[in-house]
Amino acid sequence: MRSRPDVAVVGGGPAGSRAAELLAAAGASVTLLDPRVPWEKPCGGGLTAAALRNTPELEELGAAMTRVHELVVVAPSGAKVSVPLSTPWSVVSRTALSAWGLERARAAGAIFRPTGARRVRREAHGWTVETDDGGVFRAQYLVAADGAASRLRPMLAPRLHPRLDAARVAYPQAGVERGRAVFWFLPGARAYAWDFPRPLHHSVGAVAPPKTRDRAALDRAIHAYRQQSAGPEPLTPAGAAIGTSLWRSGGFDDMAGREWVLLGDAAGLADPATGEGIDYALRSASLAARAFTSGGFTAYPALARAAFGSEVRRARWVIRLIYRPRVIDVLVRGAGRSRKVSALLRALADAVNEHRSLMAAIARTQPKAKETAWRSS
Repeated sequence: MRSRPDVAVVGGGPAGSRAAELLAAAGASVTLLDPRVPWEKPCGGGLTAAALRNTPELEELGAAMTRVHELVVVAPSGAKVSVPLSTPWSVVSRTALSAWGLERARAAGAIFRPTGARRVRREAHGWTVETDDGGVFRAQYLVAADGAASRLRPMLAPRLHPRLDAARVAYPQAGVERGRAVFWFLPGARAYAWDFPRPLHHSVGAVAPPKTRDRAALDRAIHAYRQQSAGPEPLTPAGAAIGTSLWRSGGFDDMAGREWVLLGDAAGLADPATGEGIDYALRSASLAARAFTSGGFTAYPALARAAFGSEVRRARWVIRLIYRPRVIDVLVRGAGRSRKVSALLRALADAVNEHRSLMAAIARTQPKAKETAWRSS
């Protein structure tokens, strides 16, 4: 590069901090803005096998992660089955993940300012950024990674409207035993609750598509699960929105221009089937840095489509065909009686965890089906 281009990164979550790190390492002069980082965003904190494969630096988190080797899947009827995973995944607190990302960004040379972007203006030179603490600075390029409720998305990409799923999350001390995680599909809607073990506590929450569950209903679902599994420990759930890739309008082509880009939740880049967004956030940052080396973010939409398009289509297929109360119940009950059904459920869990083809997962799982012990009730 002939000079050090100025880049403003708005949002210090996984997408923003990773983008700041990679762009600074590529030679850009990067300013990272976030008023809260590091913080405990209401989130499950799941790092899928795909996330650990795609961003191996996550292993630096070490003891801050809890490994999960087995899923307990609970059907709307209450039937349940334990599903061993071919590849484990991990759970981390968002505070630990956020601190890790910020440390790497600063080590790469990014400047961190603990404030938000109140307003951005497009100018001849690029962008003027007004911050919440009254500051003003200029940047040639703008990276918007400010979450599902992005302030910048309406201005940058007015056609792009991610579907915002509602989530409620609490952090109790007790929960499912270490090494396991729970997914409980709620009756009557394509919604589910979870219980993920973390090193110092648990993440327990519920998520539902828009207008299928309100905040009170999700809180009741969390309390109902807790009453059955861990007793009456008081909980105070917090709310969050998940911007998933079930876009109400727009898509990959709306995520970037030459001098700006939307990453992670701000672009609606989260798995539509599970709401998992950390892997998508980190990968979107890597793709943005790759596009940037060619002189801006123009190539980003094509890179994002190639990286996420088939995964998004596969997740939509899972939602349409699998996320139905009766189908979940048949799979869970059948897994306790049939090797073929148990192999199918394990393959489905592996495909979601590893972001790989279901058919490939079935081919790999089938020979092991006779050796797998399934526990159901």
